[in-house]
Amino acid sequence: MSPSPASLRTPLGRVRFLGAAQSGVTDAWLMRLTSLALVPLTIGFVWIILDVVNRDYNGVRAGLSHPLPAIVLLAFIVAGVVHMEIGMRSIIVDYLGGRARGWALLANACFSAVLALACVYATLRLAFT
Repeated sequence: MSPSPASLRTPLGRVRFLGAAQSGVTDAWLMRLTSLALVPLTIGFVWIILDVVNRDYNGVRAGLSHPLPAIVLLAFIVAGVVHMEIGMRSIIVDYLGGRARGWALLANACFSAVLALACVYATLRLAFT
């Protein structure tokens, strides 16, 4: 057998955005996409919070009963939780090994799902009751 031909790519070019499983590109692009989406969504979230900060419960319900604020809040929640889950997953994969990695990844996925469901439920409950 002859050795494989030499590559013209630099070592950095071969490993950029790729981990050992060759699947880092998806996470990197999804992280960038969610961070880009969170910029206008954060501005909208702050706008909504400043609008309802001095209202009572019924005032907040009235403010969130309109479709646009509820949609902005839901999009902010989903994008933020996805961004958080991907970031924590990359930290766990980089710094933990063995059995602890598997348990930490499971805990990260469960925590993210519970957090997203609780926030979405609370937002929908305020918007539709």
